[in-house]
Amino acid sequence: MITLNVEENNPITPNFYNNLIINLQMHRLTCTCQHSGCLSIHGYYNRNVKLSDGKDVFRICRVICSCCGCTHALLLSSMVPYSQISLKDQTAILTAYEEGRLAVEVMEHTPSIDESNLHYVISSYRKHWKQRLLAFGIKLSKKLSTSCFLFYHRQFMQIKNTPNILFLNTT
Repeated sequence: MITLNVEENNPITPNFYNNLIINLQMHRLTCTCQHSGCLSIHGYYNRNVKLSDGKDVFRICRVICSCCGCTHALLLSSMVPYSQISLKDQTAILTAYEEGRLAVEVMEHTPSIDESNLHYVISSYRKHWKQRLLAFGIKLSKKLSTSCFLFYHRQFMQIKNTPNILFLNTT
């Protein structure tokens, strides 16, 4: 998987994602086999993301490496792999949890997130990420995603240990 770094103030919308993919310079992407310029579009799949105005369906682009044959999904850094809940909402849930507050405001802002989602996010954090963040002194802040890629080579709250590369220069 390849995560495309985007600014936090960019909207998470299918149109934003589609425009980013159209304007992306594919020859600059690097595969997990460390080769550059060898990725080409292989196909698409649909993915739901829970947003403030309900669920949006994204048409996620997949690329294939001509050197090693691996395929990768291209995701935004504001998305968490294998999750329908955005990085921003997961961080808000966990900030409220760490401060001893209820995460009701997240459910009010994003009605498609329910109590079951809150419990799952908190449980996954406690099981997979809390100690990792403490080990390197990483805070639930704006640099969270970049720090997790630096130390763990995966997106914050990415549970599966699938290889993931952060592509910083999306413009």
